[in-house]
Amino acid sequence: MDELSVLDYLKLKLKPENWHRSILPEESAFEIESAAETARANWLTRLSEKIVWEASAVRNRPFSTDVPSPVITIAVLICALSAQLFIDPAVMTGSRNPLLAGIIYLIAACLLVIGWLIAMRKEAPPASLPSEEIAPQNEDLLELETSEPAFETNLNKQWALISLGCAVLAFFLFSGNRFNFLNVSFWILSIIFAIFALEGAPSAAGIRARFSRLRAKLNPVQIRLTPWTLACLAVFFISVWFRFHQLNNVPGDMFSDHAEKLADVMDIQNGTYPIFFVRNTGREAFQFYWTALMIKIFGTGISFLSLKIGTALAGLFALPFVYLLGKKLGNRWIGLTAMFLMGTAYWPNVIGRVALRFSFYPMFTAPALYFLINGLTERNRKDLILSGLFLGIGLQGYSAMRIVPLLFVLIFFIYYWTVPKADRKDAFLAFGVLIIFATLACLPLIRIATISPPLVLYRSMTRLSDIETTLQASPLIIFFENFWKALIMPFWDNGRIWVHSIPYRPALDHITASFTFIGSLLWLLRIVRLRKWQDISLLISVPVLMLPSILSIAFPDENPSLNRTGAAAIPVFILAAAGIVWLFQALIQGFKKQRITVLGILLIFVFLMGWTARNNYQLVFKDYRQNYDRNALNTRQIGQVIRSFSDLTDSAEEAYVIPYPHWVDTRLVGINAGQPGRDYALDRSLISSLADIEETLLFIFNVNDTETEALLTEIFPAGLKKLHENSNPDRQFYSYLIP
Repeated sequence: MDELSVLDYLKLKLKPENWHRSILPEESAFEIESAAETARANWLTRLSEKIVWEASAVRNRPFSTDVPSPVITIAVLICALSAQLFIDPAVMTGSRNPLLAGIIYLIAACLLVIGWLIAMRKEAPPASLPSEEIAPQNEDLLELETSEPAFETNLNKQWALISLGCAVLAFFLFSGNRFNFLNVSFWILSIIFAIFALEGAPSAAGIRARFSRLRAKLNPVQIRLTPWTLACLAVFFISVWFRFHQLNNVPGDMFSDHAEKLADVMDIQNGTYPIFFVRNTGREAFQFYWTALMIKIFGTGISFLSLKIGTALAGLFALPFVYLLGKKLGNRWIGLTAMFLMGTAYWPNVIGRVALRFSFYPMFTAPALYFLINGLTERNRKDLILSGLFLGIGLQGYSAMRIVPLLFVLIFFIYYWTVPKADRKDAFLAFGVLIIFATLACLPLIRIATISPPLVLYRSMTRLSDIETTLQASPLIIFFENFWKALIMPFWDNGRIWVHSIPYRPALDHITASFTFIGSLLWLLRIVRLRKWQDISLLISVPVLMLPSILSIAFPDENPSLNRTGAAAIPVFILAAAGIVWLFQALIQGFKKQRITVLGILLIFVFLMGWTARNNYQLVFKDYRQNYDRNALNTRQIGQVIRSFSDLTDSAEEAYVIPYPHWVDTRLVGINAGQPGRDYALDRSLISSLADIEETLLFIFNVNDTETEALLTEIFPAGLKKLHENSNPDRQFYSYLIP
């Protein structure tokens, strides 16, 4: 045999089909190539078998074993889709018929319950697993029931005392509402030492071993790309595309809240590091430091884009945990479908693109909720530590997150009653670990709240009480009205706030809304049948996570809203995914799993997901974009005019915007002109003071501001007036150039 050269060896080893096989030096290139050709010839067949096996595997770990006949399943789907069409304004072109929709939804519910009861009576044991020849190795399609382990109770008191001491020092050092090296160091050390107290201090050998395992996992030669892994990666990258596509232009113009936030980011860049930002009635700190980091990484400067990148990434961060939570509570098909729905949906996409703090609510709720449920299910204290850390950091992201501790307490007590009495003490101690780490992670904000409660609570109290306005009715009546409006928000009306929604349309597209109805009812039936605390926890999390919107008692017109209910999207999309997977499962079981039939059903599934993505693309990039542009003031266009003037004259100092009632925020003009921190406003009364300046001047004024126009014409008769047109006639303005 011919000897294999080093170059030939490298060429062969770099081919994917040879990554997992050894290539001996004495092996000829011809023999290797023959083996590779054989592998390629069988590749499509093997992939087809694996796809069919993956699709059929829902029988072995189904969402629900009580699956009705395909006829009933299809009837339920047709009824649900038809009902939603009668209340979706995008489909019915403005004519909505809630009564007819309610009747059809009721018919769908009755059919589903009847089918479920019939299936429950003739339920058969689950089918056996497919052969190992087709099944991929090391897959978790079937989780065996085992005896529950006990929670760990070990505690190193020495490390615990050191952690407590660091936490106390950090608490008092945070009194000045400023982060500095000293208080941040003690704060981080308090968390690290608390971990040591529970998990033990890692040894140098242990750290090296962990890094070695990590390097081995990240070695591209050792990575196995199964069809399932490829599907997960594909869904994630589709979500990335939806979140970043046209990010710079959708939405287009900023409004005053963005000016406040960018001013806070500039404070950080200028060396001021607040714990709680007092500007604009007070905001938690996370977004401003996060945006400052985005500017450092991407070099986008003080801009709308910098805010958008940060919030878009925050939305993406939640997606893997949505997958894990769906997989934990149902199966991995539910997890994958939920991740796809949340990654492409209008609701989370819009609240991420508007670049305010809204997306930090689901960003931190998703991992905190997953680690809570997984930690209690597996009795894993490490997961509860992680849940507490995500919860504590999230409380410093957006005020709506303050409802999550209430949800966690409710979930724990639901879990508590399922625990044997002998284990309840350990369960309390384990939940106490979560509370401790949440407290440590939120320590800076807690300190400011103890010093100045009105500062931290003002925003929440203005919505919950009458400190800013008189209540319109009894608080209890308003609460229940708000509760109902929020509950039907996915199907009926997501509110009237144009900034982060398309006013008066449902929060979900009509396909996802239909499956949310089906999935919610199925989830309720599963609770009745199995009475699992995890299922109850997911269902109650929907209204609880909507409470920040529901509790807008003083301003009920602000409810419902997509921003204050943002984390409720997590359970909502898991429920919708459960409805889709249930349909998928029912069709596969009903048509006897022939390969061609399973592939056909899988193609229907892909088509359904594609149609859903198309609907959401229309909502975000056409409907939302048009409505937003119609309402937003064109500070970007004005800023571009000033930037052009600056390029022409080598100076932006002699450009001015004359304020006009309900017109542009002149701070935003400065940001868009590339002069962040500069306010271009000049009061009309001061125009005459510039009459003797010999520099080239530029004045910008509202198209309806006749007084300014007359004054400029009188003082600068040689000036050149130009109308700057806009697709919206109300957004047109004049520039007046003094050569």
